[in-house]
Amino acid sequence: MNGQPRGEGQDKKKFLEPTFHFVTSLMKIGEDYTTDKIPVTEFVKGGQLLANFPNFHRSAAKGYEKTPLEPGDYAQLAADDDGIVATVPGYPKVQKIRRKDVSELVTVVSIEPLLKISPDNMQVGLAIHPPLEAGRSLQQEDLEALITEQKIVFGIDKDAIEDAKEFIQSGVKEFKHITIARGQQVGRSTDAYLRYDLEIGPIAGKVLEDGSIDFRERRIMVGVKAGQCIATKIPPVQGKPGIDIYGEETPAPQGKDIKIQLLNDVKFSRETMEVKAAKDGVLSIVNDNVIKVCAQQTIRGNIDYTTGNIESMNCVTVNGNMQPGFKVTAAGDIVITGEVMSAKISCQGNVVVKGGITGKNSCLEANGDADINFIEQGTLKCGGIAVVRKQSYYSNITAGADICFHQSSIIMGGNIIAEGNIVLGNVGSEQCRPALIAAGVIAERLTHFDSLKAKVVEQQEAIIQWLQLYHGSSTSKKVKNMEKELAETKLLLLRVNMIPGTELYSRAGGPENEQLPPGQAPNSGGGIPIEKIKIDVKGTIFAATRIQIGNCTMTLEKTVSSRTFKLHPNGKRIIVIPNKR
Repeated sequence: MNGQPRGEGQDKKKFLEPTFHFVTSLMKIGEDYTTDKIPVTEFVKGGQLLANFPNFHRSAAKGYEKTPLEPGDYAQLAADDDGIVATVPGYPKVQKIRRKDVSELVTVVSIEPLLKISPDNMQVGLAIHPPLEAGRSLQQEDLEALITEQKIVFGIDKDAIEDAKEFIQSGVKEFKHITIARGQQVGRSTDAYLRYDLEIGPIAGKVLEDGSIDFRERRIMVGVKAGQCIATKIPPVQGKPGIDIYGEETPAPQGKDIKIQLLNDVKFSRETMEVKAAKDGVLSIVNDNVIKVCAQQTIRGNIDYTTGNIESMNCVTVNGNMQPGFKVTAAGDIVITGEVMSAKISCQGNVVVKGGITGKNSCLEANGDADINFIEQGTLKCGGIAVVRKQSYYSNITAGADICFHQSSIIMGGNIIAEGNIVLGNVGSEQCRPALIAAGVIAERLTHFDSLKAKVVEQQEAIIQWLQLYHGSSTSKKVKNMEKELAETKLLLLRVNMIPGTELYSRAGGPENEQLPPGQAPNSGGGIPIEKIKIDVKGTIFAATRIQIGNCTMTLEKTVSSRTFKLHPNGKRIIVIPNKR
């Protein structure tokens, strides 16, 4: 009832309902006349009065109060605060809701806008409601004028508008939504890259166009001649600017440039953007942007007491095994055709081990990629992609990019930590110790996190021991200082950010100017797109395996097969998705 008093009994307050200034009719929609009638409101323009309390002073004199009235979406209080007006053209809607701080039901008047504009201002939809016999409808309106009034000027679909006009004039008793304008999306920018002008062969672990992983044997020790063009730098290209429906431009982000690091006998021409070899040698490419040409050194046999340790400024090929206790260090790539047994490898390029790596004292470190057959109780650390073809048995593998296991491979225990994605075969068994599989994680920060946890336990025990040993009071100055240090350590623990590209203590606005652990370089920016990081299991992964993506962790409750682990869209937990067959 519009503008009518509503009594609440002799002892209760009396309320006056607002007067609504638009027509509402009950109507059956569509051709199915078995459905119930629904309320349909007439079309109103922006600025039109929707509801108020006219001549309220007369009812107030009789002891009535106003029913609580509020503006909803696309509505606002009138200038005299005595009513509600529409802010955009559309269709009024009335709701009764209950507020905690108001005893009476609150009447909320809102508008369903005629023109529904997407949050990014890149699309406009036209909402058409059935016309009322006794009310205003779009049949009496100039549709183009309504669009112009809302300052929509770009991407207008004239054909869609003509279709809308035809539907409106037909008088069909249905609701319809028609997209009448679309903005121009921001064009994709391309980052700078190196286009190699010679065949460097497949890089094992790279994702192919069909989504599979390239596990072909890596071509390494590629020979080059003096003056030969190795690669050409292709500069970044900025995409086309976006234009929204209001005609406002949004520039495309700048494509990222790359910094080419040239080592040894390599030259770069800024005029031609070409990278050329300065002399004959073999090529070493590290992480796509470090290029060096080295001489090739070949060891025809095992690394043992006959050869001693090898330290070379060149690329090194060992046609044999590495015996326990020995070490090979090289400025270029290293290829071991045999096995590595409790030995150490360190190179500034890429490393390929065609045999196995065994022994707790085996340690491989490479600035670039690492391609191995299998590893047992050893350590592998690389700055690029790590490829494991058969097995990892209680070993620690960390990579600055992706880690790729062959789909038939087996992982028993150990830690597998990548700053990028991880592809796995089979993980665990019913008897072995659970493995840690962590993607989108900086391994050094995980170590730092564990050291902080140990420090918390140590500080807690120190407080308990001091109280027991000296029968001290928990309110003493000594205990308060110890508790303060404990609270500071706990805060650091909460703020450690595992995600590559972030500051160490940035997870919850960590303290500024904190000292990083020894050897830890500072990171800046917002980090990698952690929402795109995933762990793809091709085989079976057993229960109790620990999974981590960025700062989120989980322990697998049951054994599953052919699953992908990724972050939930809210970024607060890990979800498990079956792989498509």
